[in-house]
Amino acid sequence: MKILEREISPPKRNYLKIETSGLSKELDSIISITIFEKNSKIAKIFYVENFKDEEKLLKEAVPFIEGKNFVTYSGKSFDLPFLKTKYDFYFSKKVNLELIDLQEISKKYNFIYKLPSHSNKNLLKEFIKESDNNKKEYQGIKIKSLFKNYIEGDKNAMRKIIEYSFNSIDNLVKLDESFREDLKNKIRIDISDSVFFMENFKILGNIIEISGKTSYNKDYFATNSIYTLEILNQTNEESFINLEKYTKTFTLKINTDDGLYDENNKCFYLLKKELPFEINNKSEIKSPSKILILYYRDHIFENQKELCKKILELELSRQNIIKR
Repeated sequence: MKILEREISPPKRNYLKIETSGLSKELDSIISITIFEKNSKIAKIFYVENFKDEEKLLKEAVPFIEGKNFVTYSGKSFDLPFLKTKYDFYFSKKVNLELIDLQEISKKYNFIYKLPSHSNKNLLKEFIKESDNNKKEYQGIKIKSLFKNYIEGDKNAMRKIIEYSFNSIDNLVKLDESFREDLKNKIRIDISDSVFFMENFKILGNIIEISGKTSYNKDYFATNSIYTLEILNQTNEESFINLEKYTKTFTLKINTDDGLYDENNKCFYLLKKELPFEINNKSEIKSPSKILILYYRDHIFENQKELCKKILELELSRQNIIKR
C-alpha cells in the first residue's frame, strides 16, 4: 500500500472518491481512496499494489475521513456502501462520515435542468464545458482492466489509475463549485434590496409548497384563498448552496386545482382570473390561456418561480416593505 500526494488549488470543502476493481462490494476490492480536504493544497491518494493490501489501505485512509463531511459523486449509492462493507469485514466497525452526493442533488433538481442522464460524464459536460478536452476517460471496467494489467507486470497501468484518480478529484471540485453557483443563480429571486432562494419544492395533496432562505430581515405573514406566505427566523437546516448567512426562511403554500392533462397524468394549476396580477406561462408546456399550470409529472419550475416572484412583490409592496 502506498500514498501519493499532489498539489492542487485549495478547495472550500472536503472531497472523496474511491476506485474499485468492480461494482460488487462483496466480491470486488477497493483499489484507491483519494481525499482532498478543505483549505488544503494537497490531494492524497491511498492505493494498493495487490489485493492483499486492501485491509492496510482502509486502516491508513479511514482515519482521514472519520467524523467529517465529504462531497462525492454517487457517494451515497456507491462509495459509502463499499467503504462500510469493507471496513466492517476487516475491523467489525462502522465508518462514521457524512456525504453530499452530487448525483443525488442533480436528480432532486432535475425539474430545473431536465438532464437526460445524471452520469458523471454528463454532469461534467453540463457544468464544466472544458472537461471533455482535459480529462482522461477510464470508466468502470477499464479501471479493473488496468489494475489487472498492473498485477501482471504493467507498471504504467498503475500510473494511469493514479493520474485518473487525481484528475477525477480535481473535476469533482470543479463540478461541485460550478453546480452550486449555477443552481444558486437559477433559484434566486431579487425583490428590491432583498433576495429569496427557492430551495425546497413539495407537493402535498393539492398544495404546492416552496420554501427557502431570504435576506429579508423581518417576520411576515399573509394568507388568502390562493396562497399563504410566511417569513420567520431560519432553522438550523444545512443548505447545499451555503446560505447559512441568511437569517430568515420563507414558506409559500399555493392552493391549486387539479385535472387530467392527458390520459394518465394530472396537472395542478391556478385560474389566472383569480390572481391579483397578470402572469404568463413561462414554460414549454402547452396549456389553455386561462390557467397557469404549476405541476405536471414534476414541478414546472419556470411557472412556479414567476408566480413566487409576483406574490413576493405584491405582498411586500402592500406592507410598504419595499418602496416603488
